[in-house]
Amino acid sequence: MARSLVRLGALFAFLFLIWIISYTFEPRKTAYSCRTFWYCIGVSDRHGYAHPLPSTLSLESEVTLRDGTVRYRRATQDANPELLFLALIQGWQSWSSDFRSTQRTANDFMDLLASTKLDLTKAALAIMTASADEYERTMKATARLPFARTDVYLREDEDLGVKYEDRHDPRVQLARRANLALLRNYLMLRGLQDEQHIIWLDADVVELSENIIQTMISHSESNRDVGIITAICHQNEMANYDKNAWKIGDTPELLRPVADGDRDSASAELVATRLMLPELINGTDDSALVAIDSVGGTLLYVRAELVRKGVSFPPFNIVGTSWSQAGWIGVETEGICYIAKALRSGGCYVLGGKHHVRHIDWG
Repeated sequence: MARSLVRLGALFAFLFLIWIISYTFEPRKTAYSCRTFWYCIGVSDRHGYAHPLPSTLSLESEVTLRDGTVRYRRATQDANPELLFLALIQGWQSWSSDFRSTQRTANDFMDLLASTKLDLTKAALAIMTASADEYERTMKATARLPFARTDVYLREDEDLGVKYEDRHDPRVQLARRANLALLRNYLMLRGLQDEQHIIWLDADVVELSENIIQTMISHSESNRDVGIITAICHQNEMANYDKNAWKIGDTPELLRPVADGDRDSASAELVATRLMLPELINGTDDSALVAIDSVGGTLLYVRAELVRKGVSFPPFNIVGTSWSQAGWIGVETEGICYIAKALRSGGCYVLGGKHHVRHIDWG
């Protein structure tokens, strides 16, 4: 009997060791919370947070704004952040899952922000959701990191009107992205105070290359023309995930007015001839910036000054608009560069070299 118990215990210990190894030494970088042995057993944070914690207490408040939005705020008494992180989520599905289909949560998103190695006492965070349950969970998760200011917004009647799993259906793209533009603008204007820099980060991004945000900020501060910056986004098995970032190819006819009857053919010509990010950054080094005409939103830097001057995400195709109708291209992130280029500091660029973000594998 005793020998059987010993064998059973040894088998259990072996299986437990295999489980620990499989989650701790995953050969591909993942977004899972259980990335190290010590975090698996609950002893430490996955990424850790190396910067000093704030010396002042954080004050908390919850109010219902005049438009019915509920806002939870946590802020230090001397909060004066330079950088604002922004993220939109519908509900728990928005955090998504990675290639093992392990469901992510707001805690994984906090791990991702901690992995930037930024001093988050100099940063603000604003997240908006349409789910009351996720509003509560996000409030708790954000308490893990010492942001100078944290805002969590609840707008239960304002979602994309599209299920998460259907978000890539071509039949709903224009309506979905129009709604997404409205939500982005709302959150950006609500969340922005005196910050200099804005970073949009999708909830289902799971990995950022080292110092990518620091590099974006450095480019913006050293080059007055640089106002909007993105980076190539990939999945484990897809080299270029975000097809909304591109540069117009050698097609001068697309730079001229497009007749009403030629809109569909112009759209098809743009898709066929535009230059995508892998081609644009091929052979560049990590210090390179490459000019582009359209950006995606998986990771997006925006100079806050542009927003204060009126730059926003158009909720309709803005290119080729007239008094009577919308244009033929340029909704949401694809149109923000079209607006920004009218301003001196509104140039749109993509980081070169090895800078990248990784999106979840499913979706």
